[in-house]
Amino acid sequence: MARRKKRAEEQPRELTRKEVRLNARTRERNQKLIIGTGIAVGLALLVIIFGAIAEFAIKPNSTLARVGDETIVTRDFWKRVYLQRSRLQNQLIQMQQLEQQFGGQGFFTAQINQIQATLSSPFALGVQVLDQMINEVIIRKEAAARGITVSDEEVEAALREEVAAMQGAITVPQATATAEAATAATATAASWTPTPTPTIDVSVAVTATATPLPTPAPAPTRPILTDSQYQEGLAQLEQSLQEIAGMSLDEYREVIRIRLLSDKLAEVIGKERVAETEEAVHARHILIRFTETPPSPETSLEVSPTLTSTVPLTASAAITAEGVLSDTAADATAASTITATGAVSATAGITATANLSETVQGEPVDPSLRTEAEALALAQELRQRILDGEDFATLAQEYSDDPGSAANGGDLGWFGRGVMVPAFEEAAFSLAVGEVSEPIKTDFGYHLIEVLEKDPNHPKDESTLANERRQAFQEWLQEQVAATPIQRPDDLVSKLPRDLQSASLSGLTP
Repeated sequence: MARRKKRAEEQPRELTRKEVRLNARTRERNQKLIIGTGIAVGLALLVIIFGAIAEFAIKPNSTLARVGDETIVTRDFWKRVYLQRSRLQNQLIQMQQLEQQFGGQGFFTAQINQIQATLSSPFALGVQVLDQMINEVIIRKEAAARGITVSDEEVEAALREEVAAMQGAITVPQATATAEAATAATATAASWTPTPTPTIDVSVAVTATATPLPTPAPAPTRPILTDSQYQEGLAQLEQSLQEIAGMSLDEYREVIRIRLLSDKLAEVIGKERVAETEEAVHARHILIRFTETPPSPETSLEVSPTLTSTVPLTASAAITAEGVLSDTAADATAASTITATGAVSATAGITATANLSETVQGEPVDPSLRTEAEALALAQELRQRILDGEDFATLAQEYSDDPGSAANGGDLGWFGRGVMVPAFEEAAFSLAVGEVSEPIKTDFGYHLIEVLEKDPNHPKDESTLANERRQAFQEWLQEQVAATPIQRPDDLVSKLPRDLQSASLSGLTP
C-alpha cells in the first residue's frame, strides 16, 4: 500500500495549458536576452578592435598634411613632436642654468618664456613641428632640383659630433679645425705691428712695483672621442631616441640629413640674394642731446650692477645704439653671441653706437641740462669752430653726448645703408668726403657729421653678412611656402599623440 502511494507521488504532474505557455514565453525571453547580450558584447569587441586598429594602424599611417604632391604621415609627425619636445626641455634647462650663472639679471628671460610657452601648449608645439616638416619638404625638393646632396659620410660625421658633445669630447676633425684656427690666430698676432712705446730709461729708479696679475688657469682641453666611446654613446642615443620619440637611429640620421641639406641650401640662396659688398661710408659725428622737459625717474637710464663672465651670452633683446642705430639694424638674433669678458651694464639694454659688441663706458649724460634751442646753438657753434680749423675729434671727445663714440673722437667706423636712422643716413651718404654737415636733427638730438671715406663696394663684416644671408634664406623659404599648395589638418589637436591631446584638452603641461 505504501509502495503504491510512493509511485503515485513520483509520477510528474501534467502541466496546465497556462503553465506551458508561461514556460515557453520564459524560454523565448531568455533566448532573446542571451542573443542580445551576445550581440552587444560582440559589437563592443568590434568597436574596441576597430578603435585599436584605427589608433595603432590606420591613424599613424594616415596623411596629416599635403605639400604639393608630397604627403606628411601622422606617425612621422608624432615622432618629431616628441623629439622637439625633448629638445626644448633640454634648451630650457640650459637657459635657466645660464640665467643663474649671470646672476638672474634677465638676459635669457625672453628665451625662457618662449620655450615655456611652447612646452605648455601642445597645439603650439604641434604647429611648430608641422611648419618645420613643411619647410623640409620644400627644402628637399629645391635641393634636388639644384643637385645639392648630403652624403652618408657627412651625416655620420655630424652624428659623431653629437655623440662627442654628449660625452664631453670632440672629434678628430673638430680638433684639427681648432688647431688650425689657433695657428692662424698666432700667425695674425705675429704679423701685427704694435704701436711704438716710449723707451724706458733704465737709469731711473723704480719707486714702486706693480702687483702682477694672476695667470688665468687654462681652459680644460676636451679629449678626442675614441671609437669605443662613440659606440657606447651611439647605443645610449639609440635607446634615448626610442624611449623619447619611438624613433630609430636610421630615422634620426634622416633628421640630421635634412638639417645639413638646409644649411647647404641656405648658403647657396644667401649668396644669390645677398652681395658680399655694399655702398658704405666711414664717418664720425658729434651728438648734442636735449630735452624740453626733465625726464621722470621712471624713464631715466640706470646702470645695473656689473656683470663679469666669460660664458657666451646669446642676446634676444635689441642692442640699441645711442642716438645712431635704427631699430631694425640693432635687433640681435638668437644666433648672435656676445661674449662678456668685462662689465656688461645697463638694465634697459646694451648701449653702443656702431659696434654692437661695445660696452657702455661712463655714466649717461643728463639731457635735461639743455633745451633744443641751446642744443642747436651749441651744434652750430661747434660746426663753426671746426670750419675755423679746430680738430673734430677733440671737440667730439669734449662735447659729444654719445658715450659709445665720444672717446674715439666720434668715429663710427664703416656702415652701410639701413643701419642708421633715416635722417642721419641721408645726410651721411649725401656728404662729400671731408665735408661737415649742418646740424642734423634726429630723435636723439642734433648731429654734426663728417664723412672720412666712401666706398661703393665695401666688404661687409662676417657677422653682418651671415645675418643678412640667413634672413634672405628665411624670406625665400616664406615665399616658397606661400607659393606652394599646402593642405593642413582642420583640427591639429586631434592629430597629436594621444597623451598630448589629453594635455591640450585639459590645459595641463605635458
